[in-house]
Amino acid sequence: MIEFFQKGGPFMYPLLLWSIMVVGFFLERLITFLRTRKVEEIRKVTGQVIDMINRDVPLDELQRTCRRLGRLEGEVLSEGVARFQFLSTEERTSEEIRAELNGAVERATLGYLRRYLDWVSFLASTSVLLGLLGTVRGMIVAFAQIAEKGLGEPTIVAKGISEALITTVTGLSIAVPALLVYAVFDGRATTKAIQFEPYGHLFVDALMRRLTRMKQAA
Repeated sequence: MIEFFQKGGPFMYPLLLWSIMVVGFFLERLITFLRTRKVEEIRKVTGQVIDMINRDVPLDELQRTCRRLGRLEGEVLSEGVARFQFLSTEERTSEEIRAELNGAVERATLGYLRRYLDWVSFLASTSVLLGLLGTVRGMIVAFAQIAEKGLGEPTIVAKGISEALITTVTGLSIAVPALLVYAVFDGRATTKAIQFEPYGHLFVDALMRRLTRMKQAA
């Protein structure tokens, strides 16, 4: 394996780094999705937060509670509370505030579920390009050897061609699994976001009712 790596030339080093990063992002996303709550648990934790909103618990305490929840719900709901805290001081209509809150919840949900996937897509694309760069370099070396030595020493020419083929294979070997990782977790993110969507709307509805009470008390 080490000999194969060394024969690939200098572009094998960034390809090695790219492969490590793909594995790292895969493990991070795998752990994240394995730790996501089931629908029943989502209903329970969001119900607890909504109950606190209905009881007019102070927003700072509400946000601390959301953060302690952790995972998807903790991050999304705490972001929603923070956005509500800001919007409640703004001179906006209820419709504008509702739309802004729904947008903030949706962005936070997808941001959590799709985190690092753009990096995985980048690594998949650039690993192919790095492999092609290695291929071009290997061919340049091969043709330079041909120009210098002629075709009388095929082993020297074969070295450059071998380097070209090794980097191509390595780049593709990284790109294909990386694209698979992206496709699988992007699909999972969409599915999980759809599952969470109705609870996010219930959360926003509770915040809007609280805003109405705040305006009536003012």
